[in-house]
This record gives sequence, C-alpha cells and structure tokens, in this order.
Amino acid sequence: MQKKVIIIGAGIAGLSAAFYSRRAGHEVTVYEQGNCPGGVSTSWIRSGFTFDGGIHWLVGSSPRLQPFHKRWLETGALQANNPVVYADPVFEFRSGDVTLRLWRDIDRLTQELIDFAPEDRKALLALRRHVKTVSIYLLDGQGINGWTKRIIGLPVFVPLFFRLQRISSRLYVERFKNPNVKEMLSSVLNLEQNALSLFGTLAGYYIGDNGFPTGGSRRLAKNMEKTVLQAGCKILYHSKVEKICIDGNHVKGVMVNGCMQPADYVIVAMDTCTALRELFDQPLQEKWARKLSKGIDSEQCSLFSLGVKKNLSYLPSTLRIHLKEPVRMAGYEYTTLWVYHYSGQDGYAPEGCSSLTVLFQGDTYDYWKKAKDDGSYLTKKQEFVQEAQKLLTAYLPEIDGCVVATDLATPVTYERYCNCYRGGYMSIWHAKQSPFNVPIKSKSVQGLRFAGMRTLMSGGLPVSVQSGYKAAKSL
Repeated sequence: MQKKVIIIGAGIAGLSAAFYSRRAGHEVTVYEQGNCPGGVSTSWIRSGFTFDGGIHWLVGSSPRLQPFHKRWLETGALQANNPVVYADPVFEFRSGDVTLRLWRDIDRLTQELIDFAPEDRKALLALRRHVKTVSIYLLDGQGINGWTKRIIGLPVFVPLFFRLQRISSRLYVERFKNPNVKEMLSSVLNLEQNALSLFGTLAGYYIGDNGFPTGGSRRLAKNMEKTVLQAGCKILYHSKVEKICIDGNHVKGVMVNGCMQPADYVIVAMDTCTALRELFDQPLQEKWARKLSKGIDSEQCSLFSLGVKKNLSYLPSTLRIHLKEPVRMAGYEYTTLWVYHYSGQDGYAPEGCSSLTVLFQGDTYDYWKKAKDDGSYLTKKQEFVQEAQKLLTAYLPEIDGCVVATDLATPVTYERYCNCYRGGYMSIWHAKQSPFNVPIKSKSVQGLRFAGMRTLMSGGLPVSVQSGYKAAKSL
C-alpha cells in the first residue's frame, strides 16, 4: 500500500532513503534547506576553480566491498561519468629530506618501511599481519573460499578486534620507534579514533577499495539526485523543515515555511544531534536520544582551498607534510598538513591550472563560533588564509606567486550549510567506547525513522547510503 514519505535533507542518506522508498512504491518528497544535493558531500566554485569539501576516499568504491558498492550502483552514485581512481601510493609523506609512501600493497609498504627503519621490523610485521587479518572480514565473504577464510580466522580476528577497539590510534602508533614512521602512520586518519578504525582504513586500501570517484563529491551527489528524480521523487530545495509534527505517539508530518505537510512516515536524514535540538517540540523520550542530545565528539576540520595558476600534475595527488615546527592557528596546534590537489581532473581547474585543498584537522569550533558571535569572524578568516598560504608556500615553493584564488570553510561554515553538529563531518569512535548508534526506527513515535552518519560509528558516506536503504526498508 502506497504511503506518503517525507525525508528531511538531500544529503547522501536522504537521497538513498528517497530512492529506496520510491522503489518500494511510496510517494516521496525530500525537503532540503540548501540549493543543491549532497550535504557534506559537496564542492563549490571560486573564480573558476572547484574546491572539494567532501570525499577524499570512498568506502565501497570497489565491487570487492559489498554491500556498500551495491548501494552506490543502485542509487546511481557511481556511473560512467565518474570512474573511480585508485591512487597508489595513497599519499606521500614528507618530513624534511625524508619521503615515505603509503602503498596499497601492505607487503610493499611493510618492506619499504623496514628497509628505512629496521628498528621497527617487529612492529611493522605485526601491522602487516593485522591488516591482512582485518581485510578478510571486509570482503564480501560469499562462496566457500570466502567463508572458509572467515571461519578459520575467527580465533585470531576476535581477540584482535577487541584489542584494537580498546586502544586509540594515537596509542597504537606510539609503539614505533622511528619518528618518521610514527608520524607517517599518524597521518592516515584522526588519531582520536580507535585503532580498529586505523586498521579498517589500511585494510580497505589493501583489498583495492577506498578509491576516489572522478568529479568528486558534487558529481557523485548530482548522479544520485538524477536517479532519485527519475524514480519519481520530489526534491524541494530552499525548504527548511522547522518542526516534526507529532500527535500522541504518531508522526503526522513536518512544518515547512509555516505550513503543515502531512506524511505517514518522516525520515530524519540530517544530523541527528541537530534534529533533536531543533525539530521536536518535546524531547524524544528514548534513552539514546537523551544521551545524543547532550552532544557527541565529532571530527572537524578547517578546509583551506587554493586555485593555482600552474599545472602541478607532477606532484602526488595527496601529500602529508610534517611541519618542522608545530604551528598554532585558530587556537589549535598543527603538526601535519593534509594536502590534496586536482591537476588535470575534469572540472576542477582551468587548463594548465590546479585546485588544491588543505585539511587543518582539529576541533576549532569554539574558536570560530566565538569569532562569529563577536563580529571578528571575517577578519580572523582572512588572517587564517594569509597564514595558511604562507605556511603551505614554505613547503611547496612552486606555488609562490601563482595563487589566484583562495577560500576557507570552517566548522561554522559546515554547521551553517549542512546543519552539522559543531561543524563535524563524522563521529569519533574512541578507544574503549561501545559504538553509540542511532536506531533506524523510533520506538516511541510511530512512523519516525532516522538515517545518516550518526546511525553507526564512526559514520561517513558509506554509513549514510546504507542507513538510507535500511530506513526505507523499515517502512
């Protein structure tokens, strides 16, 4: 029986929920406060340069990693217009005169690091062994061979899983003696995530996943939007949901621009932390909601982008630059720059030019929020841009005098445009912390569903697309 479904947010979770709800035969309307699809999976244009503020690698980009890959194909996210590129090395680490490369092949990576730092041989061999163990459980596992490997490996994997979950990535890398090896491995992801997240990422590279779809965040989101519209869904932009309407224990619809829009089901596909604070007249009486309404630790970054009038295609697509001395900016101390460049990629820069983005990873939300409130925000952004450009030029002197466009997106920017709690783009799964997941189906309000990165730690795009599917299947 056809039901009327309203979805809040046209991010990856909302588009996924819309597609699968419509495929089940329901009438679907998506309300999005912004003017484009994708949510955090977004990019923007400045002076002819495209700056990507979303994807840096996509879990499920390879057919070897199901069911995520299946969702990307079904929702139209991956098509002929955005073939996946699997950069190898994944990134190049630079520290003074030292250059190390993170290869996808864990055997090659391990051997090169052992040759460079023989004092870490034992720890590196253990890392290789653990990556291979974790990789078995990332793969589809179908067929006799796949399931046999999983069953045989359980006595090793289960204790390893709990051991890695109990320590932080920061603590794990401390076992390495060579400072450059330690810093290189420290720059794979946020060190506040538990070590299981670190090994999941390395295992993803090893099995041939974690690629980058050509055209990046915006093209992937636009592909999904087209698929959703072709399926018969409605997407209404510049339409901010003001309230979820509940009568007793039944959802009745949503309030948009002062008008009640009735629905049989409402799927909340925006940041759940923000939704709990803003969209309910009365707090949702569920244990998880009470806990989440108090907040959650989220990964944040300030994204500094540059348009460079120079072809930088000779550089690796991704650099991790270890600073000679720590630098304090926006109240946070940085030791490494995460640099991505898009020379020669379709649509990112004019011919002969390059688009670069630099991730300043760290919780600077309070700094930027205070600046926003006291009126110094634009001035401090300009100061940050000047200092960041000077810093990057010191390590990449080839861009000196060639920068023709700059832009800075702070956590406050992501909060404003994407409704992200404290401007964060995913949750942090700390060591010794049980996964804090948002249930897809509300127990206290009939017809209310949730989708998005908060539904499963640590979050991100694969969780979003899968949670949209699950929310639609629960209707």
